[in-house]
Amino acid sequence: MTALYDKNLSALQIKNPLLCDQLKAVQTNSVFEVFAGEDLSNANVMDSIDNTFLYELEPIKEIEKKLSEFQQFAWHKYLYFFGIGNGYFLKKLLENRNFKKVFVAEPEIELIYVALNLIDFSEEIKNNRIVILLTNDINFAYMLEYIDFSANLYFKTYNLFVMTPFYEKYQDKLLATNQTFIRVFRHFLNIIGNDCFDELTGLEQFLTNIPKMASTPSLKEMVSKSMITDLAIIVATGPSLYKQLPLLKEIQNRVTIISVDASLPILEKQGIKPDIVTSIERVKATAKFYKNSSKEFQKGIIFAITAVAHKELIDSIQKGTLQLSMRPTGSYYRFFQFDDWGYVGKGLSAANMAYEIASMIGFKRIVLIGQDLAFGEDGNSHSKGHIFGETEVNNKEGVEYTEAYGGKGEVETTKVWKLFLNGLEQEIARNNETKKSETINATQGGARIHGSIEMSFEEVVKNYLYNSKTKSKIVLQKPNKSEIEKNLKKISEKLNIAIDIGKSMQKRVKKLLIKVTNEIKKYKNINIDEIYDYIDIKDVYKMIEELKKIRKKYYGETFQSFYTYLISPILTHVEFDLATIDTLPENNDKEKVIKNWKTILVHHEWLLRVFSNLEKIIKILESKKEELRS
Repeated sequence: MTALYDKNLSALQIKNPLLCDQLKAVQTNSVFEVFAGEDLSNANVMDSIDNTFLYELEPIKEIEKKLSEFQQFAWHKYLYFFGIGNGYFLKKLLENRNFKKVFVAEPEIELIYVALNLIDFSEEIKNNRIVILLTNDINFAYMLEYIDFSANLYFKTYNLFVMTPFYEKYQDKLLATNQTFIRVFRHFLNIIGNDCFDELTGLEQFLTNIPKMASTPSLKEMVSKSMITDLAIIVATGPSLYKQLPLLKEIQNRVTIISVDASLPILEKQGIKPDIVTSIERVKATAKFYKNSSKEFQKGIIFAITAVAHKELIDSIQKGTLQLSMRPTGSYYRFFQFDDWGYVGKGLSAANMAYEIASMIGFKRIVLIGQDLAFGEDGNSHSKGHIFGETEVNNKEGVEYTEAYGGKGEVETTKVWKLFLNGLEQEIARNNETKKSETINATQGGARIHGSIEMSFEEVVKNYLYNSKTKSKIVLQKPNKSEIEKNLKKISEKLNIAIDIGKSMQKRVKKLLIKVTNEIKKYKNINIDEIYDYIDIKDVYKMIEELKKIRKKYYGETFQSFYTYLISPILTHVEFDLATIDTLPENNDKEKVIKNWKTILVHHEWLLRVFSNLEKIIKILESKKEELRS
């Protein structure tokens, strides 16, 4: 072990403690033999099991050839490699400051050990310019922590490069790693969407509900008072739910039941009263779950609803305790600074929200039932007794597959259910890492939920409820009249600030949009590859600087505090195009001008979308401001 290796470990301890701990367990390289002279960059490594070398020829010559080949990627921002090699290629590659981050997936812990003894990566690790990963650690939830928003924007340039032919013998790990990266990119694409309609609907309903939210018990209040048992059971509405209901009825007084809205009518018919019911949807149809439950049954239940819910849903809750909260997904929620009422519901479904709430409360064990996230063997999508029918999802066009519960082959699922599954696995991974809560999947059907313990519902009862006591009721305190008045005043003030921020940006965007439009009109008949011969280069660079300034404002703290999340869905695909243009070469003046002109053309669409959506948002804000006054 060298001083250089210690430096690398110290950096890893901060950025990837899991890998650091695994490397500390490696005392020496026993499987891989290193052949190195004075020039460590020319070190070769042999696998003593099959006598294959990391480099077939002289390492330094192979590396120099590869560096020459990679000149074509000199303007890329993110690169992905399978295999660390001897580390020298990556070190030289990172001399190019264009590269924001290089991901390295290595199947052999000893080869990471060898490379970190040969090459100093400490600064690159600390500055997040290189992410070294052991392939055995790579899974969806793990990679979500490393692939950030910016990296996702450059997904069109993704390619997993194999470091040397030596690594081709790890085909299974190579394919699995590639699939995980692709899964993360797809997850991002599905979440971000491609239009603003849902977000603007959510904003309008949130602004309608926020005065009511400020008069309900806070999320903080609910979380602090809901630990009435050690074990929480989350009741979803998958096809397997119905078989679990008789046992749930038997134990209902000894466990905390957190039910999704769709399960509420089913539970009432079975004589099972949940403690907390969750709703996350914006749509009016969700109100039907509450309309199909009696007022008498609603008594004593906490209805934890996101404040984007439709007014009809909220009006359908006649009894029990309404608790409205804000989601963590939009900056405009935090803008109002009602932090005690936030933030839950990032996982897209009521079941994901229920799991988040259970985690926040801190139950020792969280048990999932009815969480199939897949079609049943009989083709049903939902439980018997579901008010929209057992085959509510019956269109199997574009059906997808996922690993089955118990690892027994695969089951049919949908793109939406996969999103829910991804979100759930991410939350479970966080719980497992902190050892805060243990998650047991007692669904006994459907999809495998990685990170959870698979156990029958009967075993759960036998193992964990043998000595449990009857639970008490959850009683929450609402804000008093003085606090409500103070909250309403704050809402009004914040609306005024949001309107002012929006109008200021709208004015700037309109001015630049007119300028860009006029410039484009001048050269509309010129082929883009010939633009260099006709355009005034100074005008191009000046416009690029103006676009940089307005983007800095758009993504700046003030504007982002309310607006960016609302507009981003409709901008994301434009940003993908801009990211791809950003990777084009600019080795001479002509290439640079063509690249900048392409950037200006795409930004014309960017400006149009920002302007039109700002207009819609400001109109909603002004309308809600008037409603508050009346």
